[in-house]
Amino acid sequence: MFTSLLIPVLTLLNPFTAEQSFNIQNISGQIVTAKPVKSDIIVIKDLNANTKPYIYFSLATGKESPADAAKTTKWDIAFSKTTIIVNGGTSGPGQGGALVVEEPFELIKEAPKAGYKTDAESGNAIPGGSGNSWYKYDMNVHAILPIVGRTILLKTAEGKLAKIEIISYYKGAPEDVPTEEASYFTFRYAIADESGKF
Repeated sequence: MFTSLLIPVLTLLNPFTAEQSFNIQNISGQIVTAKPVKSDIIVIKDLNANTKPYIYFSLATGKESPADAAKTTKWDIAFSKTTIIVNGGTSGPGQGGALVVEEPFELIKEAPKAGYKTDAESGNAIPGGSGNSWYKYDMNVHAILPIVGRTILLKTAEGKLAKIEIISYYKGAPEDVPTEEASYFTFRYAIADESGKF
């Protein structure tokens, strides 16, 4: 019994152990496998958004989707310069939608079940323009800068929930911007579990 209590406590104290699954003995004596509930955070570096019309990306696979998949549910989000679309509404056949919130990525522990906008003729779920969603245009340095503390909540093509933070718009994510090589997205994301928790 002491062992069954000790392992979870050690897991809380040791973050490396927390990333692994482990066997524990419950009160009735059965051995059960416990897995961490924390979602994996995936970082994508230098996704080239200079592609016409868009570079399509699947959060499920963590990879680009080919352009001929545009009319399928094999992608979740797509980029072209500063424009971002989702696979839903007028942009694709999926269940995609998005919501931009004023909350830091790491503080969002659960995704809302409703309130997601879809792309439409009147505008995209993730609005364009400086200050309207994920970026601002800094007139002092003439650069596109992600707005600190803003997170994109996304409903994927398959209806799963995710959170995304845009880290940089420039190749190599340099500290000094702008650089000559723009429209290279570095971002991180996590997909929620079935209950919407990260």
